[in-house]
Amino acid sequence: MLRIEIDRDRCVGSGNCVFWAPGTFDLDDDGQSVVVDPTGDPDDRIRVAVEGCPSKAISVVFVDTTPPGDGSSSDRDR
Repeated sequence: MLRIEIDRDRCVGSGNCVFWAPGTFDLDDDGQSVVVDPTGDPDDRIRVAVEGCPSKAISVVFVDTTPPGDGSSSDRDR
């Protein structure tokens, strides 16, 4: 899963993020980007939106949501 963060001090409200990933981003009443649904678009579209931000205000971090003890070999060896 992706964790999306927007630096509102850097956001210039260009709308590029909304263009590339409209299910994920929108502009609020102040004209700045907000995340409306972090799973609203495929990961590749979100990455394009991040790369297309002219002020580099958007950052994305991959968050591993695999629960501990899922049966992987590292869990079995404990």
